[in-house]
Amino acid sequence: MAEHSTAMPNTVEATVEDAVSPPRRLSPLELLHPDGMAERSLLLGCSPLALLRPESSTGDVENADFVLLAPTIAECRAGGWLEGAVKLLAQRLTSDGIAYVLAPPWWRRRIKNLLRSHGLWVEATIAHLPNLASSHYLMPIDLIPARFMFSKLTASHPWRRRLARLTLCLPGGEILLGSLLPSVGFVARRPGARPLFDWLFQLDGDLQQPRSVIVSRSWRGESGSVVLHRFTGGGAQPSAIAKMALTSRLAVNCVSEAAILSRLGQGARSAGVQVPQVLRLEQIGGRPVLIQTALGGQSVATLLASGSNLLLNLIERITSWLECWNRSTMVSEPLASEQLNRELLAPAALLAPLLQQGEDYLDWLTVRCATVSGIPMPLVATHNDLTMWNILLDERGQLGVIDWEMGTERGFPLVDFLYAVTDAVAAAGGYANRLNAFAACFASGGKWARVVARFQSRLRQAIPIPHDAADLCFHVCWLHHAANEHRSRSHSDPRPFLEIVQWLALNRSSIRRGQTDDAV
Repeated sequence: MAEHSTAMPNTVEATVEDAVSPPRRLSPLELLHPDGMAERSLLLGCSPLALLRPESSTGDVENADFVLLAPTIAECRAGGWLEGAVKLLAQRLTSDGIAYVLAPPWWRRRIKNLLRSHGLWVEATIAHLPNLASSHYLMPIDLIPARFMFSKLTASHPWRRRLARLTLCLPGGEILLGSLLPSVGFVARRPGARPLFDWLFQLDGDLQQPRSVIVSRSWRGESGSVVLHRFTGGGAQPSAIAKMALTSRLAVNCVSEAAILSRLGQGARSAGVQVPQVLRLEQIGGRPVLIQTALGGQSVATLLASGSNLLLNLIERITSWLECWNRSTMVSEPLASEQLNRELLAPAALLAPLLQQGEDYLDWLTVRCATVSGIPMPLVATHNDLTMWNILLDERGQLGVIDWEMGTERGFPLVDFLYAVTDAVAAAGGYANRLNAFAACFASGGKWARVVARFQSRLRQAIPIPHDAADLCFHVCWLHHAANEHRSRSHSDPRPFLEIVQWLALNRSSIRRGQTDDAV
């Protein structure tokens, strides 16, 4: 059984050295295991599932804590292949192990019958949303987590969410929904095995029944954390939220977020939004796990994508919160060359080879940084990832802000506003084109440009930002997101933030004067 650490106090003083973790990447499916990870994994089948396959999996494991049965259609059709695979699975699976099956829909019933014939029982059915390839959400097809999922988390059309909720209310609705959803897996166990996700409920002794968990992978892929919505005792809302990293490189993020919440959380609350509270910082198998309170409300991204007429009111409320938060956290300091290099020149140098006129853009920024170096600058606390996925709106109209792992106490002003307003416009358009959303906010003649300029002026009046430095805040924002995008994505992935920086590089002189007349 994996070792668990003792609880840490709410005021977190953990360091990077505390976040020692195993070198390998965990599969999100391993989190279902009672210990939260598998020491020995067995893969049966050739279905291409790089995202879900544990790095520890082999074809020759005597006692497997985790077995992934993922046959291709050809393997299912091959005479005796399924029978042999299920027999081997039953022989190798340990007493508390889990067998996870991902099979073509028309072969699932046969596999379930074979498992039962070997003394195994199907414990849970899991939907992979929006599809198997991405598996951003692993949702148990059970009434409470599924209702929460389709009402709070997903950005699908309202009629689809209503249909899913109505289906769950029907007799046998869980079975029907499981047959309708295209990407579904199921878990087989030995009778008497310890409960799924037992490690998560043991961390703070929340042992109420029934229990279930939704696993959410970050839209940033492996560069982001995994979020677990934990449900206990039949409650319609999560009893707590747990965050952890699948890769050891990012394990420190949970430790960092706990410390950031301890430092910034109360100030952000006092300025007018709800912020999660740290309940515990634990370790599971050497990996930090941050347990937080669960905020009520629905992701604003899902509301905007569903056509809700919320955009202007939302921008107004975000601006009002940032005004108050900026005032309360502002500290005026001379702009240091080290900070200018970190926030502007280093990311620009990283991206310059990818940009048309990239070297000219870097040279231009270098001159601008030399001009403002040493001048007094109001620095403020910043969230640094104020996407609409990280803003919640509850039934009382209260905003909540989550995912604080990138926050800082001394950041450039305006960066949260610039990103938030662009992301809000992008969300209202279903995130179809982020560059177009940026242009709508900041290009001359853009649909929202006058409105955005008015709100931005409010923020600039709230704290005294020097004119030259205010221009650089614009570049700080987009260089930050483009550099993170570059580090976390493969060469073939879309690069919407790089497209925005490319536009800035070609229109750098007109940004300062507000004369962004060039076509985007």
